[in-house]
Amino acid sequence: MFEFAILGKGGGFAWPREAAAKAGRMRRVADEDAAFRLALRGIENGKVVSGPSQLIGKKVDALDSSGRWYQAQIMQVERGSQVFDDDEDSVTEPDDVDESKPIQGENRLVRVDFSDQLGHEEWIQVNSDRLAVAGRFTTDSMKDANADSTTNDGNSNNPTQNDTKPRLPVPGRKSRDASSHETTTVETSIGAVCTFPGYGACGLSNLGNTCYANSALQCISYMPLLRSYLLSGQYKTNGDLNKDNPLGTGGRLLEEFSDLLRIMWSGKYGSRAPTRFRSQLGKARSQYSGADQQDAQELLNDMLDVLHEDSNKVKKKPYVEALEDDWVKKNHLPRVGQEAWRRFLRRNRSIIANVAMGQVLNRVTCPVCHHSSTNFDPFNMLSIPFPTVAEVVFRCTVIRRGTALNCKGTLRPNGRNGKSEKEKNMDMEPSPPSTKLIFEQYVIAMSRLADIGDLKLRIQNISGIPVNRLKLCKSEEIVVNNDIDKSFPTRTYVKVSALPDKEGPCVQLAKPSTGPEDLSTPAVAPTQIVAFESTLHPRPPRGASNKICQTNACTRGHTHDESSREDSSTAEEDEDDDDIPENGGSKRTLMENLGLYGDDQECVLYDTDPTPLSKAMSRSLWPKSSSEFKLGLRVDAIDHRDHWFPGSVVEIIEGVDDSGEDDESMRDIPPVETKVRIHFDNFSSKWDETYSIDQFKRGQVRPLYSHANPRAKPTEFMVHNRHFNRAIKGNALFGQAYYLQCQNEWSTARAGAHILAQASRFLQTPRKMDKSSSKNEEDKRREDSNLKRFYQSIEEAKTVLAEVIQILIESDRDYVEAAISNGGDITEERWTHSNRSRQQRSVNSSQVFNASQMSTTLSKRLSTLLPHLPFEVRVCTADSPLGAPQGGVSDEVIFPYSLVRTIGNYMNARHAVVLHWKDKSPGRTSSKKTSSSEYTILYSPPVASVHKQSRALLNGSKGGEASKNGQGKNNAVHGGMHLGVCLTEFCKEQHLPATDCWRCPRCKDVREGKQCMTMWRLPDLLTFHVKRFNCSARWREKITTKVNFPLTGLDMSEWCDKESPAMQGPDGSCVYDLYGVVNHYGGMTGGHYVATCKATVCSPDGSEELGYNFNGTCNGESGAGVETVQSGWRLGRNKDKESTTSQAKLIAAASARAAAESPEPLWLQFDDDLVEPIPPKNVVSEMAYVLFYRRRRISSSNIAKYSTLE
Repeated sequence: MFEFAILGKGGGFAWPREAAAKAGRMRRVADEDAAFRLALRGIENGKVVSGPSQLIGKKVDALDSSGRWYQAQIMQVERGSQVFDDDEDSVTEPDDVDESKPIQGENRLVRVDFSDQLGHEEWIQVNSDRLAVAGRFTTDSMKDANADSTTNDGNSNNPTQNDTKPRLPVPGRKSRDASSHETTTVETSIGAVCTFPGYGACGLSNLGNTCYANSALQCISYMPLLRSYLLSGQYKTNGDLNKDNPLGTGGRLLEEFSDLLRIMWSGKYGSRAPTRFRSQLGKARSQYSGADQQDAQELLNDMLDVLHEDSNKVKKKPYVEALEDDWVKKNHLPRVGQEAWRRFLRRNRSIIANVAMGQVLNRVTCPVCHHSSTNFDPFNMLSIPFPTVAEVVFRCTVIRRGTALNCKGTLRPNGRNGKSEKEKNMDMEPSPPSTKLIFEQYVIAMSRLADIGDLKLRIQNISGIPVNRLKLCKSEEIVVNNDIDKSFPTRTYVKVSALPDKEGPCVQLAKPSTGPEDLSTPAVAPTQIVAFESTLHPRPPRGASNKICQTNACTRGHTHDESSREDSSTAEEDEDDDDIPENGGSKRTLMENLGLYGDDQECVLYDTDPTPLSKAMSRSLWPKSSSEFKLGLRVDAIDHRDHWFPGSVVEIIEGVDDSGEDDESMRDIPPVETKVRIHFDNFSSKWDETYSIDQFKRGQVRPLYSHANPRAKPTEFMVHNRHFNRAIKGNALFGQAYYLQCQNEWSTARAGAHILAQASRFLQTPRKMDKSSSKNEEDKRREDSNLKRFYQSIEEAKTVLAEVIQILIESDRDYVEAAISNGGDITEERWTHSNRSRQQRSVNSSQVFNASQMSTTLSKRLSTLLPHLPFEVRVCTADSPLGAPQGGVSDEVIFPYSLVRTIGNYMNARHAVVLHWKDKSPGRTSSKKTSSSEYTILYSPPVASVHKQSRALLNGSKGGEASKNGQGKNNAVHGGMHLGVCLTEFCKEQHLPATDCWRCPRCKDVREGKQCMTMWRLPDLLTFHVKRFNCSARWREKITTKVNFPLTGLDMSEWCDKESPAMQGPDGSCVYDLYGVVNHYGGMTGGHYVATCKATVCSPDGSEELGYNFNGTCNGESGAGVETVQSGWRLGRNKDKESTTSQAKLIAAASARAAAESPEPLWLQFDDDLVEPIPPKNVVSEMAYVLFYRRRRISSSNIAKYSTLE
């Protein structure tokens, strides 16, 4: 479950749903205020009402002369020169009045009675800001009723001066017409009555996204000792109220919260609106003033801090120095902990510090000097994490490019046969990472919210392959043929799908679970991913001088391109001949490129980028007449939209008169001129255009990359393995699909050599012969014969493959040399710079360039070798690698090994390459399962080598963290993980990252220290915050794993230090019982907070019983001995709309008696203003966010200080 926000121009985040809710609330408040002002003035429907008695006895919020808001009552109304009370007559109604202006006869003053609070009355003008809707600035559960009465007509029942009880809305009450004079009896809803008097069952109304505050306040209201302290007013009698503390609120928030608690525990109300407290909270902490969603844990933390500072007895905090390391080493740990707590109490002495604050022993060890720093950190809430087993584990298969190092039988430098002595000595089993391997397997544990870019960085650090040369894909193994053994390669097909760098988070890439998310145990199998190394490996630079030469050449070419646009077509033709550099440095660069291109390391170790050579070829072969047009010429052409694109001449259209007319008048018309058809890179053939020599001369066609820019990325396409499946009588994919990259300016012959070189990775001789058990010697001999024949076929295929690759490389090299020498700028003397003898060149510089003859020669040489390859290379569309169905029409073609067509012009992202493997036994029709020794194709992938450290990590991830803590049985029964697992994770040793900036006191430098924390001093009220919300720089998530926390009997001794005072106390001092839970329902995009509390008896003056002990194991029913109360737990809202106030009170009293007599504890669920009992078994859920525990045996000193039980 994830959440996103809109980033504003100012850099802030805006949540659309919250903004809409805030705007709606402000609009409703404005409408409510406008209706209230008209009612005070005595105006309805634009007219003055017949009498002022409607306002007599009305409840309003009024600001007295002391500047504080109170709920008061209107006792008298003054209209003009007349004064009306509840017995006076009405006046006439004027017609056609303007509501925005003063109207004759409207109300001017009202007399407000403050006798319930201050014992006096005041006259206030009706347009004064001192009057407001009831409940706006005070806590009034009758806010909705009063708002309804302000909008009703004047014909409703009017309370008299002696009957000023507020009216409650009747459920299902319909609005009345303004002309109606009927009266309706107002009945009391059962929801407004406390359902469990004495147990504090008072809901809190939602004031606009305030469920976070309501749930937190409900749990605080059930804190023993603190509840008694606030209800009894001990903070006043003891003089604890600190109004001068700059860290607090001057005592205002503590007083407001105390007033709210008195209302909640008065037993009179079923729900109240905490308006005054909300207003004071917004003034103290501005983040809670609006209607934005907030975190309940943050509010709890702020509330405990404010209550602590407002009741802090230390009026002026002294400066307290930290403990010195030398003194800590000289003294025993208990003495150090006692001194740390004493120094803490010098600045903090409050009820919160006494009952809700503890200490954590924090040790950090420097990894360099091994110095250990000991600190005792105070806390009021423990944030416990989920175990690190929740990390996402990937099984990554790194597939390296095929080179002479890992494909020695096929790819070897020309002229080298066999192995050198050094290679023989080093010819042993390599281990990852190694360039001698093809398939390497790593097991990588990543953070749940890490991006794919972070995963690629991790792979780079492990494998040594740079990030920019890695392509990460998610793999899926698909079984395509169940009729053969699992060891046979054609049984499965590994499908891959590319993952962009910004994909994430990693938790979404993991295998989807079949059930609810459970982080207590790792995944059954890690997620399979594949990392492909780029199949292109550029040559390393040959020195700074070469770089300078290349820079100069590029700069000169750029200047030429800019200037050529302004010259005439004649000048352009002259410059075309000079595009091949004439200065020594540039010519030297060109000769160096020629010397490297196609050498004995080409395609087996390095892959040269031919772009500079292609530019030189384009200028060398540039035509000056139509007779000089050549197929494959690389050009820049302008299309019909005046856009420049690179392309190739794919067809020469001879000048033939195809008019078809024999009219003698047409004989004088000159023949049609010769044109060329140009196919643009990365476009389909329907966008091809034809050009004449005149357009060449006019500059509409220019040499390659004169105007267009080369593509930044090489041509990339998918390669699939395919064979004919006799069982289904059709093609079937199998084996490992992979990505392959080619230089855009390579000819298809050179690209074909690259395709064959990378395909040789799947012609590997198996390291071990897979011999199946045979029943007799004849089967065993047949199996050995099949395996021997298979290995021999692979070696023969490797030899043919190596010969084909060498022919393609040499032919492409000769073609490039001949094309560039066609311009006459490269002499025989300069050919010696290529470091190749004349006998190695099939074309001499003095010979005339003939592309057709070279292509014919290449085709003849390949015609005798290609049939002996174990597969055919075919080109198809990317979405149809299987080809057309039987009898259908297919666009699939045989891959052309051409010298005159570049791969970047021939293929694009919409194409794919298929290696169609040939079946060595086409006549076999047996229906039996094929064994691993009966090979029909020569596809033999390499064996994946597993990284040593990854193997250990994989074995470690199989063990559940829960079993280490003895909670495995509990997890198996209830699901999820035990609370002890999270506590163990909190206390275990962890490595601090360098970003945490821990500075070693001895080294005086930032170190990645080892941190270990244990519990030292346990408070009477222990609060846990379960860290369900995980976040990173770009992602956020909510962890929905269920935490099984005990309702009673949580023993904290397992996580306490052996020397801590918690372990030195009496028996049972480390045992805690649950009394409250804050639950969060929903995800990151929206949620709702609901509180669950164990109801305990407390009087309105704070008298409570602290010696209770519920075991929570009885299954008794809540109702007993009262006929009007149903037994069992009632869930859901009350639908009874006919109950009166007296009936509601009787039911509430009976419910309270039943709860007191029940052997099972009463748990109440607070959903804002709705309060209902729930069974104890429903308390534990996967939504638990904050847990509240109390010590079973509360400290006697705290009972003596704060308990008011007589």
